[in-house]
Amino acid sequence: MTIPSRPVGFNLGGWLSQSSLTDEHTKTFLSKKDFKAIADWGFNSVRLPVDGQWLFQKKGRGPLHKKRLVFLKKVLGWAGDAGLLTILDLHQTPWHSFGKPELENLWKSEEDLTAFCGIWAELAHALKRVKAPLWFDLLNEPTARDPEDWNHVASRLYRVLRMEDPKRVLVIESTFWASVLRLKDLAEAVQGPNLVYSFHFYLPMLVTHQKAPWWKDGHPYGQEVHYPGPIPEAKEYLARELPSGTRSVLEYEGSRVWNRDMLRESLKPAADLIRAGNLLYCGEFGVYEKAPRATRLNWTRDTVAVLKELGVGWSYWNYKWLDFGVWPKTGENETAPLDQEMLDILKTGI
Repeated sequence: MTIPSRPVGFNLGGWLSQSSLTDEHTKTFLSKKDFKAIADWGFNSVRLPVDGQWLFQKKGRGPLHKKRLVFLKKVLGWAGDAGLLTILDLHQTPWHSFGKPELENLWKSEEDLTAFCGIWAELAHALKRVKAPLWFDLLNEPTARDPEDWNHVASRLYRVLRMEDPKRVLVIESTFWASVLRLKDLAEAVQGPNLVYSFHFYLPMLVTHQKAPWWKDGHPYGQEVHYPGPIPEAKEYLARELPSGTRSVLEYEGSRVWNRDMLRESLKPAADLIRAGNLLYCGEFGVYEKAPRATRLNWTRDTVAVLKELGVGWSYWNYKWLDFGVWPKTGENETAPLDQEMLDILKTGI
């Protein structure tokens, strides 16, 4: 099959990552039918988040868990049989987690960086002969605030994997939680063949993550935000005492009127790299399910339109559950009916 230069599809979060990771869950949460459904809808790829703690023994430090490697290869085969590219994302590891910046050991400890490169080299070697189309997304949402910290890690990891598998496409995310605003720093530091620069897009956070209990910077701001439009009462909130993170978000997002043109302006760093001949991939985007329904649909419609216009590949967060899925969760371990309206909007971005 032809591997797409512009992958468009879904994240399969909540399966081999950000879940109970029990054998029962991994065997039942998704099946081969899900891959066929995604392909039948017209999409050409999936991003597969995998936690290192599931795939590697010793709580993610290696070596590979052989039975789980067999299962992973089966999953890759399901995707390949459906005609889908898999972008394998190492989502969380013992040395780094997007939700726990205190684990930022990769750019603080050469010993940990060497160990991290070692597990990736082992995985790359184990998957080298997989026939299904496969890209590697090296780390989900690096949290380094100084781009030089992450760029050092990314450069080292790129060299290690290029030696192990010279032709494999490697996807490297920008730092500061895969911020589109840090793409230029990454592209200047890491260059080479078969390389895709990646970012995640959730701007403005006060729209996409409003009411999300895990986003602490948003808690002091209590307004409901509709899209398109301005951030309500931003000036009034900025006149108060606020945590530094909340203030920073309000200063940036509250000074703008958010609409399709503003999304396009926010994505300018990606557009600039595409014009320079690079491949770009938006590994995640979406709006939390408790945001106003019209806002979720309007923002998603505009985002997929701009990404398509720019020629950026993408993966919607998320396929099933995890507060964003087109198959939402309802009740205890139950799945609600398909969100056909959201799916139809995503199809316009193919």
